[in-house]
Amino acid sequence: MGLKLSLRPLAVVITTGRLIPARFDGYTVGPVVLVRPGTSAALLAHELTHVRQFWRTGGLYGWLTWWSPHWRERFEVEAYRAQLAVTGPAPALEFAAMLATNYDLDLSQEEAYRLLTA
Repeated sequence: MGLKLSLRPLAVVITTGRLIPARFDGYTVGPVVLVRPGTSAALLAHELTHVRQFWRTGGLYGWLTWWSPHWRERFEVEAYRAQLAVTGPAPALEFAAMLATNYDLDLSQEEAYRLLTA
């Protein structure tokens, strides 16, 4: 297990194979980011976007994500766009599939793709 401190945004990044839901390679809880070993800079950008959202919402990020599909969609689209800013446009279709299937958003892959590339 590895531990790093991010100052922008303020976060603790923990590299671990545990505590992360199986369908994800990274997971953010408040200012704590859990990532699997070998995580890409792009995925880290995605997770650190969630930390920025946490700070920006005064700590309400988790509650908003849990209870509101609207906020969940908004936050995930922002995070996937941050990831695409690092990777370039090539994985946009793959990210759209993940957005459409992993977050209970009632989105088709085509709708998710439009959101990510708008």
